[in-house]
Amino acid sequence: MTLVFFDMDDTLLAGDAEAAWAKYMAENGLMQDEGFAEKIRRFDEDYRRGDLDFSVYTEFLLSPIKGMTVQEVQDIVQPFCLTIVEEFKDSTSQGLLDKHSSDECLITSGTLSFIVKEVANLLGVETFFGTDPEVKEGCYTGKVSGNPNFGEEKVTKIKKWLGRRKVTETVAYSDSINDLPLLNFSSKAVVLNPDSKLREVAISLGWEIDDSRIAN
Repeated sequence: MTLVFFDMDDTLLAGDAEAAWAKYMAENGLMQDEGFAEKIRRFDEDYRRGDLDFSVYTEFLLSPIKGMTVQEVQDIVQPFCLTIVEEFKDSTSQGLLDKHSSDECLITSGTLSFIVKEVANLLGVETFFGTDPEVKEGCYTGKVSGNPNFGEEKVTKIKKWLGRRKVTETVAYSDSINDLPLLNFSSKAVVLNPDSKLREVAISLGWEIDDSRIAN
């Protein structure tokens, strides 16, 4: 069995779903922080350098839904995800899904899990991991449950999920240096329109580099 790991934002999707979610919250009055746009810009710069404090970033994104019920958030997330999949699913996305249609596919993303779940369902991918928000008495607390699903945590969750399952090959796709642990863990690594740091690593290790979105 071949097992395929997809990062989601800017990899399986041609865009950043979590950044789109932050913008969506601001446009719909859920994000009250006046410095929101500047904070998002700084978080994005830190992420691209590989220096992002994921816990701080995730709790910033969770702050607008603190106290909301799971159902209230679900009612907002479902139409939002329909829109972003329509916008961000491109020919490269479909090509990857078609290429691995006979393999077992898994989406692993640092994005909030209620977004990853909806996107995975819309793309027809059954197994997914995201960053889990804490829920108490049916409401979001504004905190993260466990560790954010970034870096080494992606590998930790996959190993736990795999258990004793027998896998002949693993393939990982990502665009970001933050996914270096996942790419190193896999028997085959493919970097998709990678950031500059990841491109350097990929060249030095002889990994496949897919620049199809740049070409388009």
